[in-house]
Amino acid sequence: MKIAVCAKNEGLKSEVDNRFGRAENYVIYDTEEGNAVTIENSAKNEPSGAGGSATRLLSENKVEVVLAPELGPKAVDAIRAFGIEAYRFNDVKTVEDAINKYKDGSLEKFITSTTNSKHGLHRA
Repeated sequence: MKIAVCAKNEGLKSEVDNRFGRAENYVIYDTEEGNAVTIENSAKNEPSGAGGSATRLLSENKVEVVLAPELGPKAVDAIRAFGIEAYRFNDVKTVEDAINKYKDGSLEKFITSTTNSKHGLHRA
């Protein structure tokens, strides 16, 4: 199974990114191979629809699970459409921490969007 985590940099030791659709990168961890690759998020600078485009990118990379801090309504819709599961992490510093919390079952599954805006998450 492939698990994608929003990341600021590369690799398992990278700090997690607090955005999904506009994350700098995604670290994709392959549970069967035990390795990780980092891909740049080509959707991060899109004027709109970054969450949907980012989900498409992850689907093309055979991702089955996404770990993110927040998801906007469009991202939730796209994740459902592509058949990807999504889980929320809180108080996690690194990609590796997020993956370990997923493995031990301590992350909450996203059921609905965690933002009220139809334009995704906006933080000051």
